[in-house]
Amino acid sequence: MSKAETWMSQVDAFDMGEEPPAVGDPDATGDPDATGDPSVAAERDRLARSLRETRLQLAMTQARLGALEQSATMELGRTLVRAARRPWPRGVQLPLDLVRLWRERGGLAGPGAATLALASAQLGDLAGGGDRLLSVLTAPGLDTAGTAGLVITGVLTARSCATLAADAAVLPLLPHDADVMLESAGADLVLIEAAAMLAGSAWAYAGDPAAADRGRRLGRLIAAARALGKPVIFVRNVPAYLAPGLDWVAASCDAVSDDGLGVQLAMFNPIGLDGSRPRDPVYADPRDPREPPAIRALLNDVAGPASLAGQVPWRRRPALYREHAAFLAVSAGQAREQLACGARVIMISGHQVDGAIMPTAGEGWSAAALRDKVAAVGAERPLAEAEILPVLREIFAAHATPVRLMALAALAGLPGDMIGARQIAVAARADDAAAAAALCVSLMRQRMMPAELVVLVGAPDAASAELPGRAVTAALGDLADRGVTIRAVPWVTGVPGGRDATDNPGQPSEPGQLGEPGWLPRAAKMARSPWVVPWRAGHQYHESYLFDLACARECSQADAVGYAGAAYAFVPSLEPALASREFFASGDAARHGPRLFSVS
Repeated sequence: MSKAETWMSQVDAFDMGEEPPAVGDPDATGDPDATGDPSVAAERDRLARSLRETRLQLAMTQARLGALEQSATMELGRTLVRAARRPWPRGVQLPLDLVRLWRERGGLAGPGAATLALASAQLGDLAGGGDRLLSVLTAPGLDTAGTAGLVITGVLTARSCATLAADAAVLPLLPHDADVMLESAGADLVLIEAAAMLAGSAWAYAGDPAAADRGRRLGRLIAAARALGKPVIFVRNVPAYLAPGLDWVAASCDAVSDDGLGVQLAMFNPIGLDGSRPRDPVYADPRDPREPPAIRALLNDVAGPASLAGQVPWRRRPALYREHAAFLAVSAGQAREQLACGARVIMISGHQVDGAIMPTAGEGWSAAALRDKVAAVGAERPLAEAEILPVLREIFAAHATPVRLMALAALAGLPGDMIGARQIAVAARADDAAAAAALCVSLMRQRMMPAELVVLVGAPDAASAELPGRAVTAALGDLADRGVTIRAVPWVTGVPGGRDATDNPGQPSEPGQLGEPGWLPRAAKMARSPWVVPWRAGHQYHESYLFDLACARECSQADAVGYAGAAYAFVPSLEPALASREFFASGDAARHGPRLFSVS
Protein backbone atom coordinates (compact mmCIF):
# COMPACT_ATOMS: atom_id res chain seq x y z
CA MET A 1 0.00 0.00 0.00
CA SER A 2 1.40 3.41 -0.98
CA LYS A 3 1.77 6.29 1.43
CA ALA A 4 -0.95 8.28 -0.33
CA GLU A 5 -3.42 5.38 -0.08
CA THR A 6 -2.54 4.91 3.58
CA TRP A 7 -3.12 8.58 4.31
CA MET A 8 -6.47 8.62 2.49
CA SER A 9 -7.70 5.50 4.36
CA GLN A 10 -6.74 7.10 7.66
CA VAL A 11 -8.54 10.33 6.75
CA ASP A 12 -11.67 8.40 5.76
CA ALA A 13 -11.64 6.49 9.06
CA PHE A 14 -11.11 9.68 11.02
CA ASP A 15 -13.91 11.52 9.22
CA MET A 16 -16.36 8.64 9.71
CA GLY A 17 -15.82 8.80 13.47
CA GLU A 18 -13.73 5.62 13.57
CA GLU A 19 -10.41 5.25 15.32
CA PRO A 20 -7.66 5.66 12.68
CA PRO A 21 -4.88 3.10 12.58
CA ALA A 22 -2.16 3.91 15.08
CA VAL A 23 0.99 5.40 13.67
CA GLY A 24 3.84 3.04 14.32
CA ASP A 25 1.77 -0.13 13.93
CA PRO A 26 3.09 -2.06 10.91
CA ASP A 27 -0.04 -4.21 10.79
CA ALA A 28 -2.25 -1.15 10.59
CA THR A 29 -0.55 0.48 7.59
CA GLY A 30 0.99 -2.47 5.85
CA ASP A 31 4.06 -0.33 5.17
CA PRO A 32 6.81 -0.69 7.80
CA ASP A 33 8.79 2.14 6.18
CA ALA A 34 6.01 4.59 6.89
CA THR A 35 5.74 3.82 10.60
CA GLY A 36 7.16 6.31 13.03
CA ASP A 37 7.32 9.09 10.39
CA PRO A 38 5.96 12.37 11.87
CA SER A 39 5.06 13.58 8.41
CA VAL A 40 2.37 10.87 8.19
CA ALA A 41 0.35 12.37 11.04
CA ALA A 42 0.85 15.92 9.72
CA GLU A 43 -0.25 14.93 6.22
CA ARG A 44 -3.23 13.03 7.62
CA ASP A 45 -4.37 16.13 9.55
CA ARG A 46 -3.90 18.31 6.49
CA LEU A 47 -6.00 15.97 4.35
CA ALA A 48 -8.67 15.77 7.07
CA ARG A 49 -8.93 19.57 7.15
CA SER A 50 -9.02 19.74 3.39
CA LEU A 51 -11.88 17.24 3.33
CA ARG A 52 -13.80 19.20 5.99
CA GLU A 53 -13.23 22.43 4.05
CA THR A 54 -14.62 20.77 0.93
CA ARG A 55 -17.67 19.55 2.83
CA LEU A 56 -18.16 23.04 4.26
CA GLN A 57 -18.13 24.50 0.77
CA LEU A 58 -20.61 21.83 -0.32
CA ALA A 59 -22.95 22.67 2.56
CA MET A 60 -22.82 26.38 1.72
CA THR A 61 -23.36 25.65 -1.97
CA GLN A 62 -26.40 23.55 -1.09
CA ALA A 63 -27.78 26.40 1.04
CA ARG A 64 -27.23 28.82 -1.83
CA LEU A 65 -28.84 26.42 -4.31
CA GLY A 66 -31.84 25.95 -2.02
CA ALA A 67 -32.31 29.71 -1.80
CA LEU A 68 -31.88 30.22 -5.55
CA GLU A 69 -34.48 27.55 -6.28
CA GLN A 70 -37.02 29.81 -4.60
CA SER A 71 -36.12 32.84 -6.74
CA ALA A 72 -38.45 34.41 -9.31
CA THR A 73 -36.22 33.42 -12.24
CA MET A 74 -36.31 29.73 -11.33
CA GLU A 75 -40.05 29.89 -10.72
CA LEU A 76 -40.60 31.52 -14.13
CA GLY A 77 -38.62 28.77 -15.84
CA ARG A 78 -40.59 26.07 -14.05
CA THR A 79 -43.88 27.73 -15.01
CA LEU A 80 -42.95 27.90 -18.72
CA VAL A 81 -41.73 24.30 -18.76
CA ARG A 82 -44.96 23.08 -17.13
CA ALA A 83 -47.02 25.03 -19.68
CA ALA A 84 -45.00 23.61 -22.59
CA ARG A 85 -45.33 20.04 -21.35
CA ARG A 86 -49.04 20.26 -20.62
CA PRO A 87 -50.70 22.86 -22.89
CA TRP A 88 -53.97 21.88 -21.33
CA PRO A 89 -54.71 22.89 -18.60
CA ARG A 90 -51.33 24.47 -17.62
CA GLY A 91 -51.07 26.45 -20.88
CA VAL A 92 -54.44 28.06 -20.31
CA GLN A 93 -53.40 29.13 -16.81
CA LEU A 94 -50.06 30.54 -18.01
CA PRO A 95 -51.20 34.21 -18.13
CA LEU A 96 -52.52 34.00 -14.57
CA ASP A 97 -49.28 32.39 -13.40
CA LEU A 98 -47.23 35.12 -15.10
CA VAL A 99 -49.32 37.85 -13.46
CA ARG A 100 -48.78 36.19 -10.07
CA LEU A 101 -45.03 36.01 -10.62
CA TRP A 102 -44.98 39.68 -11.68
CA ARG A 103 -46.72 40.68 -8.47
CA GLU A 104 -44.29 38.60 -6.40
CA ARG A 105 -41.22 39.85 -8.25
CA GLY A 106 -38.31 41.42 -6.42
CA GLY A 107 -36.38 38.30 -5.43
CA LEU A 108 -36.23 36.61 -2.06
CA ALA A 109 -37.16 38.33 1.18
CA GLY A 110 -36.76 37.54 4.82
CA PRO A 111 -34.67 34.58 6.06
CA GLY A 112 -34.27 33.17 2.54
CA ALA A 113 -32.61 36.33 1.24
CA ALA A 114 -30.33 36.52 4.25
CA THR A 115 -29.33 32.87 3.84
CA LEU A 116 -28.59 33.39 0.14
CA ALA A 117 -26.49 36.49 0.73
CA LEU A 118 -24.64 34.86 3.61
CA ALA A 119 -23.85 31.68 1.70
CA SER A 120 -22.64 33.69 -1.32
CA ALA A 121 -20.37 35.83 0.83
CA GLN A 122 -18.95 32.83 2.66
CA LEU A 123 -18.25 31.00 -0.58
CA GLY A 124 -16.33 34.08 -1.70
CA ASP A 125 -14.34 34.03 1.52
CA LEU A 126 -13.48 30.35 1.11
CA ALA A 127 -12.48 30.81 -2.53
CA GLY A 128 -9.80 33.37 -1.74
CA GLY A 129 -9.10 32.90 1.93
CA GLY A 130 -6.72 29.93 1.83
CA ASP A 131 -5.80 27.99 4.93
CA ARG A 132 -6.47 29.62 8.29
CA LEU A 133 -3.55 30.08 10.64
CA LEU A 134 -5.25 28.48 13.67
CA SER A 135 -6.58 25.62 11.55
CA VAL A 136 -3.10 24.86 10.30
CA LEU A 137 -1.67 24.80 13.82
CA THR A 138 -4.55 22.97 15.55
CA ALA A 139 -5.01 19.22 15.30
CA PRO A 140 -8.69 18.18 15.29
CA GLY A 141 -10.33 16.03 17.92
CA LEU A 142 -8.11 16.67 20.95
CA ASP A 143 -10.04 18.81 23.44
CA THR A 144 -12.70 16.38 24.65
CA ALA A 145 -11.03 13.02 24.23
CA GLY A 146 -12.47 10.65 26.79
CA THR A 147 -15.28 13.00 27.86
CA ALA A 148 -18.32 11.01 28.98
CA GLY A 149 -21.92 12.09 28.66
CA LEU A 150 -23.38 14.89 26.58
CA VAL A 151 -20.91 17.41 25.11
CA ILE A 152 -22.39 20.78 24.12
CA THR A 153 -20.76 23.63 22.25
CA GLY A 154 -22.02 26.76 20.50
CA VAL A 155 -22.84 30.40 21.03
CA LEU A 156 -23.63 30.58 24.75
CA THR A 157 -23.66 33.13 27.56
CA ALA A 158 -21.63 32.68 30.74
CA ARG A 159 -24.83 32.02 32.68
CA SER A 160 -25.94 29.30 30.25
CA CYS A 161 -22.53 27.65 30.50
CA ALA A 162 -22.86 27.59 34.31
CA THR A 163 -26.44 26.28 34.00
CA LEU A 164 -25.44 23.39 31.74
CA ALA A 165 -22.14 22.56 33.42
CA ALA A 166 -23.70 20.33 36.10
CA ASP A 167 -25.27 18.01 33.50
CA ALA A 168 -23.02 18.20 30.43
CA ALA A 169 -19.55 19.16 29.24
CA VAL A 170 -19.85 22.71 27.85
CA LEU A 171 -17.39 24.33 25.42
CA PRO A 172 -18.47 27.87 24.41
CA LEU A 173 -17.24 29.25 21.08
CA LEU A 174 -15.91 32.74 20.29
CA PRO A 175 -16.17 34.49 16.91
CA HIS A 176 -12.46 34.52 16.09
CA ASP A 177 -11.95 30.74 16.29
CA ALA A 178 -15.45 29.24 16.32
CA ASP A 179 -15.13 27.08 13.21
CA VAL A 180 -11.64 25.89 14.21
CA MET A 181 -12.65 24.96 17.76
CA LEU A 182 -15.80 23.28 16.48
CA GLU A 183 -13.62 20.76 14.65
CA SER A 184 -11.67 19.91 17.79
CA ALA A 185 -14.56 19.95 20.27
CA GLY A 186 -16.08 16.57 19.44
CA ALA A 187 -19.46 17.94 20.57
CA ASP A 188 -22.74 16.05 20.32
CA LEU A 189 -24.92 19.16 20.11
CA VAL A 190 -24.47 22.78 18.96
CA LEU A 191 -26.65 25.42 20.67
CA ILE A 192 -27.10 28.94 19.30
CA GLU A 193 -28.53 31.10 22.09
CA ALA A 194 -30.33 34.35 21.31
CA ALA A 195 -29.28 35.85 24.66
CA ALA A 196 -25.62 35.45 23.63
CA MET A 197 -26.16 38.11 20.95
CA LEU A 198 -27.14 40.89 23.33
CA ALA A 199 -24.88 43.84 24.07
CA GLY A 200 -21.80 43.03 26.10
CA SER A 201 -21.18 39.52 24.76
CA ALA A 202 -18.60 38.36 22.23
CA TRP A 203 -21.35 37.64 19.68
CA ALA A 204 -23.23 40.92 20.29
CA TYR A 205 -25.37 42.17 17.38
CA ALA A 206 -24.61 39.12 15.21
CA GLY A 207 -28.00 39.59 13.56
CA ASP A 208 -27.52 43.32 12.92
CA PRO A 209 -26.34 44.45 9.45
CA ALA A 210 -23.95 46.83 11.22
CA ALA A 211 -22.06 43.80 12.57
CA ALA A 212 -21.88 41.91 9.29
CA ASP A 213 -18.59 40.25 10.15
CA ARG A 214 -20.04 38.53 13.24
CA GLY A 215 -23.13 37.52 11.30
CA ARG A 216 -21.03 35.90 8.61
CA ARG A 217 -18.95 34.08 11.22
CA LEU A 218 -22.14 32.84 12.88
CA GLY A 219 -23.50 31.61 9.56
CA ARG A 220 -20.22 29.90 8.78
CA LEU A 221 -20.33 28.21 12.20
CA ILE A 222 -23.82 26.85 11.51
CA ALA A 223 -22.81 25.62 8.06
CA ALA A 224 -19.65 24.00 9.43
CA ALA A 225 -21.61 22.23 12.18
CA ARG A 226 -24.08 20.84 9.68
CA ALA A 227 -21.24 19.79 7.38
CA LEU A 228 -19.74 17.85 10.29
CA GLY A 229 -23.09 16.18 10.98
CA LYS A 230 -23.70 17.95 14.31
CA PRO A 231 -27.31 18.95 15.08
CA VAL A 232 -27.77 22.71 15.55
CA ILE A 233 -30.58 24.09 17.74
CA PHE A 234 -31.51 27.76 18.10
CA VAL A 235 -32.60 28.63 21.66
CA ARG A 236 -34.83 31.70 21.43
CA ASN A 237 -34.74 32.78 25.09
CA VAL A 238 -35.06 36.57 24.79
CA PRO A 239 -37.84 38.69 23.23
CA ALA A 240 -37.43 39.51 19.55
CA TYR A 241 -37.22 43.24 20.26
CA LEU A 242 -34.03 42.71 22.27
CA ALA A 243 -32.28 40.62 19.60
CA PRO A 244 -33.84 41.49 16.22
CA GLY A 245 -32.76 40.16 12.86
CA LEU A 246 -32.30 36.52 13.90
CA ASP A 247 -34.97 34.96 11.68
CA TRP A 248 -32.28 33.74 9.30
CA VAL A 249 -30.57 31.96 12.22
CA ALA A 250 -33.77 30.10 13.08
CA ALA A 251 -34.23 29.18 9.41
CA SER A 252 -30.65 27.87 9.17
CA CYS A 253 -30.76 25.63 12.28
CA ASP A 254 -32.15 22.13 12.50
CA ALA A 255 -34.66 23.02 15.24
CA VAL A 256 -35.84 25.96 17.36
CA SER A 257 -36.61 25.87 21.09
CA ASP A 258 -38.50 28.61 22.94
CA ASP A 259 -38.35 26.98 26.40
CA GLY A 260 -34.94 28.17 27.59
CA LEU A 261 -32.61 25.96 29.61
CA GLY A 262 -34.75 25.43 32.71
CA VAL A 263 -33.96 25.76 36.42
CA GLN A 264 -30.55 24.48 37.47
CA LEU A 265 -31.24 23.03 40.91
CA ALA A 266 -27.52 22.85 41.64
CA MET A 267 -27.66 26.69 41.73
CA PHE A 268 -31.24 27.39 42.87
CA ASN A 269 -32.15 25.18 45.83
CA PRO A 270 -33.38 25.49 49.44
CA ILE A 271 -30.08 24.40 51.05
CA GLY A 272 -28.99 26.50 54.02
CA LEU A 273 -32.16 28.56 54.47
CA ASP A 274 -32.31 30.93 57.43
CA GLY A 275 -35.51 30.55 59.43
CA SER A 276 -35.48 34.25 60.31
CA ARG A 277 -34.93 35.64 56.78
CA PRO A 278 -36.80 38.86 55.85
CA ARG A 279 -40.44 38.31 54.92
CA ASP A 280 -41.31 41.48 52.99
CA PRO A 281 -41.72 40.69 49.24
CA VAL A 282 -38.90 41.82 46.94
CA TYR A 283 -38.98 42.55 43.21
CA ALA A 284 -35.56 41.28 42.09
CA ASP A 285 -35.37 42.73 38.59
CA PRO A 286 -34.75 46.12 37.00
CA ARG A 287 -37.83 47.87 35.67
CA ASP A 288 -38.29 47.15 31.97
CA PRO A 289 -39.23 50.30 29.99
CA ARG A 290 -41.23 48.04 27.62
CA GLU A 291 -43.31 46.34 30.33
CA PRO A 292 -47.08 46.35 29.73
CA PRO A 293 -48.92 49.37 31.16
CA ALA A 294 -51.01 47.20 33.52
CA ILE A 295 -47.91 45.61 35.07
CA ARG A 296 -46.18 48.99 35.27
CA ALA A 297 -49.16 50.42 37.17
CA LEU A 298 -49.20 47.49 39.61
CA LEU A 299 -45.46 47.69 40.30
CA ASN A 300 -45.68 51.43 40.81
CA ASP A 301 -48.54 50.89 43.24
CA VAL A 302 -46.65 48.35 45.40
CA ALA A 303 -43.30 50.14 45.22
CA GLY A 304 -43.79 51.28 48.82
CA PRO A 305 -44.62 48.00 50.62
CA ALA A 306 -42.34 45.90 48.36
CA SER A 307 -38.59 46.34 47.93
CA LEU A 308 -37.02 46.79 44.51
CA ALA A 309 -33.66 45.04 44.24
CA GLY A 310 -32.88 46.46 40.79
CA GLN A 311 -30.25 44.91 38.54
CA VAL A 312 -28.79 41.80 40.22
CA PRO A 313 -25.88 39.90 38.61
CA TRP A 314 -26.80 36.31 37.79
CA ARG A 315 -24.08 34.91 40.08
CA ARG A 316 -25.63 36.78 43.00
CA ARG A 317 -29.23 35.71 42.35
CA PRO A 318 -29.21 32.27 44.10
CA ALA A 319 -27.92 33.81 47.34
CA LEU A 320 -30.42 36.69 47.07
CA TYR A 321 -33.32 34.27 46.59
CA ARG A 322 -32.30 32.28 49.66
CA GLU A 323 -31.92 35.42 51.77
CA HIS A 324 -35.57 36.51 51.38
CA ALA A 325 -38.80 34.69 52.14
CA ALA A 326 -41.04 36.29 49.48
CA PHE A 327 -40.78 37.81 45.99
CA LEU A 328 -42.82 39.53 43.32
CA ALA A 329 -42.22 38.12 39.82
CA VAL A 330 -43.23 38.80 36.24
CA SER A 331 -41.19 36.11 34.47
CA ALA A 332 -42.23 32.45 34.87
CA GLY A 333 -38.61 31.27 34.73
CA GLN A 334 -37.53 33.65 37.48
CA ALA A 335 -40.53 32.68 39.59
CA ARG A 336 -39.56 28.99 39.43
CA GLU A 337 -35.99 29.82 40.48
CA GLN A 338 -37.33 31.72 43.50
CA LEU A 339 -39.73 28.89 44.37
CA ALA A 340 -36.86 26.39 44.18
CA CYS A 341 -35.02 28.52 46.75
CA GLY A 342 -37.87 28.12 49.23
CA ALA A 343 -39.58 31.50 48.82
CA ARG A 344 -43.19 32.50 48.37
CA VAL A 345 -43.78 34.11 44.97
CA ILE A 346 -46.57 36.47 43.93
CA MET A 347 -47.03 36.35 40.15
CA ILE A 348 -48.00 39.75 38.78
CA SER A 349 -48.23 38.74 35.11
CA GLY A 350 -50.66 36.21 33.66
CA HIS A 351 -48.14 33.33 33.50
CA GLN A 352 -49.34 30.15 35.22
CA VAL A 353 -46.69 28.86 37.62
CA ASP A 354 -47.45 25.96 39.95
CA GLY A 355 -46.78 26.91 43.57
CA ALA A 356 -46.91 30.67 43.00
CA ILE A 357 -49.60 32.97 44.37
CA MET A 358 -51.87 33.87 41.45
CA PRO A 359 -54.88 36.19 41.10
CA THR A 360 -58.39 34.78 40.91
CA ALA A 361 -58.90 32.56 37.86
CA GLY A 362 -59.83 34.62 34.81
CA GLU A 363 -59.06 37.92 36.54
CA GLY A 364 -55.92 39.96 36.94
CA TRP A 365 -54.70 41.67 40.07
CA SER A 366 -56.36 44.87 41.10
CA ALA A 367 -54.17 47.42 42.84
CA ALA A 368 -56.00 47.01 46.14
CA ALA A 369 -55.98 43.19 46.00
CA LEU A 370 -52.25 43.12 45.23
CA ARG A 371 -51.45 45.50 48.10
CA ASP A 372 -53.46 43.33 50.48
CA LYS A 373 -51.71 40.18 49.26
CA VAL A 374 -48.25 41.77 49.64
CA ALA A 375 -49.11 42.78 53.20
CA ALA A 376 -50.49 39.31 54.01
CA VAL A 377 -47.43 37.51 52.61
CA GLY A 378 -45.14 39.86 54.53
CA ALA A 379 -46.88 38.91 57.77
CA GLU A 380 -46.50 35.14 57.27
CA ARG A 381 -43.59 33.09 58.54
CA PRO A 382 -41.07 31.72 56.01
CA LEU A 383 -41.91 28.42 54.37
CA ALA A 384 -40.89 25.22 56.18
CA GLU A 385 -39.34 22.15 54.51
CA ALA A 386 -42.65 20.30 54.28
CA GLU A 387 -44.13 23.25 52.36
CA ILE A 388 -41.13 23.67 50.05
CA LEU A 389 -40.77 20.02 49.03
CA PRO A 390 -43.97 19.66 46.89
CA VAL A 391 -43.05 22.70 44.79
CA LEU A 392 -39.45 21.49 44.49
CA ARG A 393 -40.72 18.13 43.24
CA GLU A 394 -42.79 19.83 40.55
CA ILE A 395 -39.83 21.87 39.34
CA PHE A 396 -37.57 18.79 39.39
CA ALA A 397 -40.06 16.79 37.34
CA ALA A 398 -41.02 19.34 34.68
CA HIS A 399 -38.80 22.43 34.64
CA ALA A 400 -35.27 21.49 35.72
CA THR A 401 -32.29 21.77 33.36
CA PRO A 402 -31.92 17.97 32.78
CA VAL A 403 -35.55 17.87 31.63
CA ARG A 404 -34.89 20.63 29.10
CA LEU A 405 -31.68 18.91 28.00
CA MET A 406 -33.61 15.70 27.36
CA ALA A 407 -36.08 17.70 25.25
CA LEU A 408 -33.23 19.30 23.28
CA ALA A 409 -31.62 15.89 22.79
CA ALA A 410 -34.93 14.56 21.46
CA LEU A 411 -35.15 17.50 19.02
CA ALA A 412 -31.62 16.69 17.84
CA GLY A 413 -32.30 12.96 17.56
CA LEU A 414 -29.85 12.08 20.35
CA PRO A 415 -30.48 9.35 22.97
CA GLY A 416 -31.83 10.66 26.27
CA ASP A 417 -29.51 8.48 28.34
CA MET A 418 -26.60 10.77 27.42
CA ILE A 419 -27.76 12.99 30.31
CA GLY A 420 -26.48 10.72 33.06
CA ALA A 421 -27.33 12.87 36.09
CA ARG A 422 -30.72 11.11 36.47
CA GLN A 423 -29.64 7.61 35.51
CA ILE A 424 -30.19 5.62 38.73
CA ALA A 425 -29.68 1.90 39.26
CA VAL A 426 -31.53 0.06 42.03
CA ALA A 427 -29.50 -2.75 43.62
CA ALA A 428 -31.52 -5.55 45.23
CA ARG A 429 -31.56 -9.25 46.20
CA ALA A 430 -34.09 -11.74 44.89
CA ASP A 431 -33.40 -15.46 45.22
CA ASP A 432 -36.59 -16.67 43.57
CA ALA A 433 -39.56 -15.56 41.47
CA ALA A 434 -41.70 -14.71 44.53
CA ALA A 435 -39.09 -12.28 45.88
CA ALA A 436 -38.68 -10.80 42.41
CA ALA A 437 -42.46 -10.29 42.08
CA ALA A 438 -42.55 -8.45 45.43
CA LEU A 439 -39.62 -6.33 44.31
CA CYS A 440 -41.41 -5.50 41.05
CA VAL A 441 -44.57 -4.41 42.90
CA SER A 442 -42.53 -2.24 45.25
CA LEU A 443 -40.71 -0.45 42.42
CA MET A 444 -43.82 -0.04 40.27
CA ARG A 445 -45.33 2.12 43.02
CA GLN A 446 -42.49 4.63 42.72
CA ARG A 447 -43.18 7.99 41.12
CA MET A 448 -39.77 7.87 39.43
CA MET A 449 -38.67 4.71 37.64
CA PRO A 450 -34.99 3.74 37.85
CA ALA A 451 -33.01 3.44 34.64
CA GLU A 452 -31.62 0.09 35.72
CA LEU A 453 -32.30 -2.73 38.17
CA VAL A 454 -29.41 -4.97 39.23
CA VAL A 455 -30.72 -8.10 40.96
CA LEU A 456 -28.41 -10.58 42.65
CA VAL A 457 -29.89 -14.07 42.45
CA GLY A 458 -28.65 -16.41 45.18
CA ALA A 459 -27.63 -19.97 44.30
CA PRO A 460 -25.50 -22.63 46.00
CA ASP A 461 -23.17 -22.80 42.98
CA ALA A 462 -22.69 -21.17 39.62
CA ALA A 463 -24.08 -24.14 37.70
CA SER A 464 -27.49 -23.95 39.38
CA ALA A 465 -27.88 -20.15 39.06
CA GLU A 466 -29.22 -20.09 35.49
CA LEU A 467 -32.75 -21.36 36.19
CA PRO A 468 -33.51 -19.00 39.15
CA GLY A 469 -32.05 -16.13 37.10
CA ARG A 470 -34.53 -16.75 34.29
CA ALA A 471 -37.43 -16.96 36.74
CA VAL A 472 -36.40 -13.69 38.39
CA THR A 473 -36.06 -11.92 35.03
CA ALA A 474 -39.51 -13.15 33.95
CA ALA A 475 -41.07 -11.93 37.21
CA LEU A 476 -39.64 -8.45 36.55
CA GLY A 477 -41.23 -8.18 33.10
CA ASP A 478 -43.52 -5.28 34.05
CA LEU A 479 -40.49 -3.16 34.95
CA ALA A 480 -38.82 -4.06 31.65
CA ASP A 481 -41.99 -2.91 29.85
CA ARG A 482 -41.60 0.47 31.58
CA GLY A 483 -38.12 0.87 30.07
CA VAL A 484 -36.08 -0.35 33.06
CA THR A 485 -32.97 -2.35 32.13
CA ILE A 486 -32.92 -5.61 34.12
CA ARG A 487 -29.60 -7.23 35.03
CA ALA A 488 -29.87 -10.57 36.86
CA VAL A 489 -26.47 -11.44 38.37
CA PRO A 490 -25.80 -14.88 39.94
CA TRP A 491 -24.70 -14.68 43.57
CA VAL A 492 -23.07 -17.86 44.85
CA THR A 493 -23.77 -18.30 48.56
CA GLY A 494 -21.45 -19.75 51.17
CA VAL A 495 -18.16 -18.97 49.34
CA PRO A 496 -15.70 -16.06 49.60
CA GLY A 497 -17.25 -13.07 47.84
CA GLY A 498 -20.71 -14.60 48.23
CA ARG A 499 -23.07 -14.45 51.18
CA ASP A 500 -21.27 -14.62 54.49
CA ALA A 501 -21.41 -18.08 56.12
CA THR A 502 -22.86 -16.59 59.32
CA ASP A 503 -25.91 -15.24 57.51
CA ASN A 504 -29.17 -16.95 58.28
CA PRO A 505 -30.12 -19.01 55.19
CA GLY A 506 -33.16 -17.59 53.43
CA GLN A 507 -32.66 -14.12 54.95
CA PRO A 508 -31.04 -11.79 52.40
CA SER A 509 -28.55 -9.24 53.64
CA GLU A 510 -29.90 -5.75 54.05
CA PRO A 511 -28.67 -3.35 51.38
CA GLY A 512 -28.43 -0.49 53.82
CA GLN A 513 -25.61 -2.16 55.75
CA LEU A 514 -22.49 -1.17 53.84
CA GLY A 515 -20.15 -2.57 56.49
CA GLU A 516 -20.82 -6.24 55.73
CA PRO A 517 -18.86 -7.55 52.76
CA GLY A 518 -20.65 -9.12 49.86
CA TRP A 519 -23.50 -8.43 47.57
CA LEU A 520 -23.84 -4.62 47.47
CA PRO A 521 -20.32 -3.91 46.12
CA ARG A 522 -20.86 -6.73 43.64
CA ALA A 523 -24.17 -5.22 42.47
CA ALA A 524 -22.67 -1.72 42.23
CA LYS A 525 -19.83 -3.02 40.05
CA MET A 526 -22.34 -4.62 37.69
CA ALA A 527 -24.39 -1.40 37.35
CA ARG A 528 -23.94 0.89 34.36
CA SER A 529 -25.74 3.92 35.76
CA PRO A 530 -23.66 6.50 37.66
CA TRP A 531 -25.91 6.41 40.77
CA VAL A 532 -27.03 3.43 42.85
CA VAL A 533 -29.84 3.00 45.40
CA PRO A 534 -29.84 -0.11 47.63
CA TRP A 535 -33.32 -1.65 47.99
CA ARG A 536 -34.26 -3.67 51.08
CA ALA A 537 -36.61 -6.59 50.58
CA GLY A 538 -39.87 -6.29 52.47
CA HIS A 539 -39.38 -2.62 53.37
CA GLN A 540 -42.27 -0.24 52.68
CA TYR A 541 -41.00 2.76 50.70
CA HIS A 542 -42.84 6.02 50.14
CA GLU A 543 -43.93 6.51 46.51
CA SER A 544 -41.57 9.51 46.21
CA TYR A 545 -38.59 7.75 47.81
CA LEU A 546 -36.46 7.53 44.64
CA PHE A 547 -37.82 10.87 43.45
CA ASP A 548 -36.78 12.72 46.62
CA LEU A 549 -33.34 11.12 46.69
CA ALA A 550 -32.67 12.07 43.07
CA CYS A 551 -33.96 15.61 43.66
CA ALA A 552 -31.78 16.04 46.75
CA ARG A 553 -28.71 14.78 44.91
CA GLU A 554 -29.34 17.16 42.01
CA CYS A 555 -29.71 20.09 44.42
CA SER A 556 -26.64 19.24 46.50
CA GLN A 557 -24.35 17.61 43.88
CA ALA A 558 -23.24 15.38 46.78
CA ASP A 559 -21.51 12.01 46.53
CA ALA A 560 -24.05 10.33 48.82
CA VAL A 561 -27.56 11.20 50.00
CA GLY A 562 -29.42 9.71 52.96
CA TYR A 563 -31.59 10.33 56.01
CA ALA A 564 -29.48 11.63 58.89
CA GLY A 565 -32.00 13.78 60.78
CA ALA A 566 -31.00 17.14 59.26
CA ALA A 567 -33.34 18.75 56.72
CA TYR A 568 -31.61 19.54 53.40
CA ALA A 569 -28.16 20.01 54.89
CA PHE A 570 -24.67 18.64 54.50
CA VAL A 571 -23.62 16.31 57.33
CA PRO A 572 -20.30 14.75 58.41
CA SER A 573 -21.59 11.16 58.26
CA LEU A 574 -24.66 9.16 57.27
CA GLU A 575 -25.88 5.78 56.02
CA PRO A 576 -26.24 6.44 52.26
CA ALA A 577 -29.56 5.73 50.57
CA LEU A 578 -28.26 6.95 47.21
CA ALA A 579 -24.59 7.24 46.26
CA SER A 580 -22.27 7.11 43.31
CA ARG A 581 -21.50 3.72 41.83
CA GLU A 582 -17.85 4.03 42.90
CA PHE A 583 -18.89 4.77 46.48
CA PHE A 584 -20.70 1.44 46.85
CA ALA A 585 -18.37 -0.56 44.60
CA SER A 586 -15.37 0.19 46.80
CA GLY A 587 -16.94 -1.75 49.71
CA ASP A 588 -15.36 0.71 52.15
CA ALA A 589 -17.29 1.01 55.40
CA ALA A 590 -16.00 4.54 56.07
CA ARG A 591 -18.62 7.28 55.80
CA HIS A 592 -16.20 10.22 55.95
CA GLY A 593 -14.47 12.08 53.14
CA PRO A 594 -17.09 12.42 50.34
CA ARG A 595 -19.75 15.12 50.38
CA LEU A 596 -22.70 13.69 52.31
CA PHE A 597 -26.16 15.26 52.20
CA SER A 598 -29.13 14.63 54.49
CA VAL A 599 -32.62 14.79 53.01
CA SER A 600 -34.53 14.80 56.30
